[in-house]
Amino acid sequence: MTEPVDPADAAAALLRAQGRVAPASAVPLVSVVRSGEQFLILPVDEDAEDLGPLHRLVLEWGYEVPRAQYAAFQTFLRDNNGLLSSPSETVPGLRYLGTYTVFQQSERSLGSFRTLWDFQRLSQMEEMSARVANADDAWGQAVKTLMGFRDPDYGAGRSQVILQLAAATII
Repeated sequence: MTEPVDPADAAAALLRAQGRVAPASAVPLVSVVRSGEQFLILPVDEDAEDLGPLHRLVLEWGYEVPRAQYAAFQTFLRDNNGLLSSPSETVPGLRYLGTYTVFQQSERSLGSFRTLWDFQRLSQMEEMSARVANADDAWGQAVKTLMGFRDPDYGAGRSQVILQLAAATII
């Protein structure tokens, strides 16, 4: 029988496992409140003028890949770029725009790689998730494998940004 573990000791062990913890600091909090505003993502207007090669929404994943997996990651991208880029019959309007190495950035915590997706509707993100969860969907499994290269370490750089074409927003 194992003895109960003191939560404080367990927390200290987790912190030690993550490496050096930065000293505590305090900075003024700058708050941005969006109350009373409309969420700007709008449905696609089929009669709207063409707004260019991108539809309405771009999803950007920023992440690190463990150095030991760089070669396998690059091989996966070369071998699966066609599959990931293939037009989606089950989610029309969803496009893979590619995975990029960050050449320069001001914020290191965002990750060294970016994967970009183009969507016509916000609901397509849910449809994409359903495809990734489907073990029989080759495209979804390729996306799942791509996501599996992300460094799971708590301190690894990671980010997600959803952008909407400014010409398609309400001001």
